[in-house]
Amino acid sequence: MKTFKDYETRERKFIHWYIGLKEEHKLEEESEIGSFKRNDFIMLSGRTYVMGEVKVRTFEYDRYSTIVLELDKVKSLMDLFQPYNQMGDGNRLYYYAAYPQSRKILIFDIMNTPSTLTYEWCPVATAEDRGKKYKTMVNYNIENVVEIIEY
Repeated sequence: MKTFKDYETRERKFIHWYIGLKEEHKLEEESEIGSFKRNDFIMLSGRTYVMGEVKVRTFEYDRYSTIVLELDKVKSLMDLFQPYNQMGDGNRLYYYAAYPQSRKILIFDIMNTPSTLTYEWCPVATAEDRGKKYKTMVNYNIENVVEIIEY
């Protein structure tokens, strides 16, 4: 079974690949592996700050009609994003759902994409088996994606 460090290492590889896609992308901040920081990175894209959360999924992108994040995670990200949101200028809080098997990345605007809540029986942690518990999940319909990157 993959460890938490393995998952975070994959996410950091994605971040560096994504930042390198466009010349106007400049990495401002990246969370350290194992830091348990609530966001993964902040970049400057032109004049726009983008705070990003990355999840690399191990199944096909169209296996489910929605992508999900824990409500607690979304709330923490929104709290961290407030200073950037108050700056104006169209700064963004994005969730990047990467699907290597499908060779697709789905990008969702956490602040502006319609969502629904569900209460689900989920693993306590992705990277290790610590049992399951009920969690409130935020569901974003894949039809409401901001952008799809195919690679």
